[in-house]
Parts: sequence; C-alpha cells; structure tokens
Amino acid sequence: MHPIILLVVVGVVLAAIVWKIAGRGRGDAKFTIEVTGPGIDGVRMNGAMPGRSASEILDFVARLELPAGSRIWGVPDRGRLRLEFAGDVPDNLQQRMRNFFYN
Repeated sequence: MHPIILLVVVGVVLAAIVWKIAGRGRGDAKFTIEVTGPGIDGVRMNGAMPGRSASEILDFVARLELPAGSRIWGVPDRGRLRLEFAGDVPDNLQQRMRNFFYN
C-alpha cells in the first residue's frame, strides 16, 4: 500500500476513535436540549428529565440566555444522569444547570 494512502487510512481511523470518545454515551441520552435562538421559542427539548416538567426546564434554560448552538445531554451514568455540554456554554452556566437538574 502506498504510504500516503496508509497515512490517510490511519488518520481516518484515529478521527473516528476520537469522535466516538468525545461523544461517549450521547446516543443513549435520556434528554437533549438545543438552543437555536433567544427566549423559550429558541429552546428545543427531546426526551424527559425525571422529576422536572418540560415547561419548567424550557423556562429555566431560556432564562440562562445561552448562545445559539448550545447543546445539553442528560446521559445515564451509574444510576444517575450526567450532563454533557457542547457549544459555547460558560462554566458558571454549566454549574447552574447541574444545580438545577441535580437538586
């Protein structure tokens, strides 16, 4: 096999492994939240969070004023849900969400 082709194949395999590790468990998420714009109309949720109503979650997330493109996953992890974030979600808002969902 030509060395350049071998390098491309190795690069693709490594990229796939990194992609899988970075998205660990997100396919098993119990709920997902996506921010597409401002206000409650700009927040979309799929799935359910035990102990919280969808309207309560949507209102809370809308008030955080997260930037469009932000995503939150509730991923099962050893009997509880772990929150995962993507997009430009500041650390302080990640902590506020953890406090909201875990308390």
